Amino acid sequence: MGYRKVPRIYTLEFDGELTGLVVRIKSIKFGKIRRLIALMDEDGKDVELMNQINAFLVDAIVSWTLQDENGTDVEVSSESIDELDFDEIMEIVNKWLDCMTGPGPELGKGSSSGATFPGQPLTMEAL
Repeated sequence: MGYRKVPRIYTLEFDGELTGLVVRIKSIKFGKIRRLIALMDEDGKDVELMNQINAFLVDAIVSWTLQDENGTDVEVSSESIDELDFDEIMEIVNKWLDCMTGPGPELGKGSSSGATFPGQPLTMEAL
């Protein structure tokens, strides 16, 4: 009996322009994360890079709450991803990457984000 790897499912919830969108998306293997991060850092986004990002999303998205302008549910497919705005795709991918590579939610509780305490530090005096 050994360890059985089951992909982790992340639930991405959005606000702003994407308010109401909820994407359930699987984690991906380390090598694919490295490739996805490299794709996101590319300066000249060409068609092949965009096709790879599309393929990553199609393979990983389990479900979403996306609807068309008539209120009809949109199935997850390469074509439906192509119909999204570039900014929407980048927001989904960035949030997904942040879930997979960022700190866990409990780690950020009460964090000062690196800010220092405004008072004077305590000094050690000779006794």
